[in-house]
Amino acid sequence: MALPAIALTLINFLHELFTILWIGGMLLLVLVIMPILKKQFEEDKFNQINKMIKNRLSIFTYVSIVVLMVTGLLLTNQAELTSRFLSFESPYATLLSIKHILFILMALIAIFRSAILDKIKGIEKEPRHKIAKILLLLNVIFAIAVLFLSSYLGVIALV
Repeated sequence: MALPAIALTLINFLHELFTILWIGGMLLLVLVIMPILKKQFEEDKFNQINKMIKNRLSIFTYVSIVVLMVTGLLLTNQAELTSRFLSFESPYATLLSIKHILFILMALIAIFRSAILDKIKGIEKEPRHKIAKILLLLNVIFAIAVLFLSSYLGVIALV
């Protein structure tokens, strides 16, 4: 059943808003906040501030993941160029499925990084920070790929 235009507009708006919130937060953290903190503070103070920022951003990340899952499924159900979630029946459906797989990986990495990594016993502080940094950078790469795929899919739907 096709949703009214205003409902689709609201769903798409929320999808874009929470994409910006999550991905924008990651990019801001990696490109602006962490480099400034690294230059201004000793390692212990940097780690303390970084942990506070991570805890605050995690709230937005979790809310974004939930909203993006709900709105993404609603938008996928309305898409005329694909028939179901994780479908590979056409080039459009394949690219959309790749985008969804990247989103799932991003969500798993974000949850692992913010809620699980610090609780794993036996990992020293320095390797733990290195793992967290690598996972954040990996998520930024996935995020950029998701944004590119979203843009490309929007163009494909128009032509």
